[in-house]
Amino acid sequence: MIPCLATVRVGGRRRRGIRLWLPLFLLWPLILPLAGAPRTAWQLASGLRGMHIEVDSPEVAFQVRFI
Repeated sequence: MIPCLATVRVGGRRRRGIRLWLPLFLLWPLILPLAGAPRTAWQLASGLRGMHIEVDSPEVAFQVRFI
C-alpha cells in the first residue's frame, strides 16, 4: 500500500517547531502517470510506507515520517 500522508516537523532545539501534515494521496494521481514504469513506481511508493527520516543538529531539527 502506498503512503497517503506524510508528517514533516522542523524546529530548533530550544523551540517547539512546526509540524506539517502533507496529504500525499492528492499528489499520487499526478506523479504516477509521469513515471516511465508504473510497476516500478508502485513498488517505490509502497516501500516508502513506514519510513522515518530524522536529522538533528545543534541549530535545527528536521523529521519526516511516511504514514
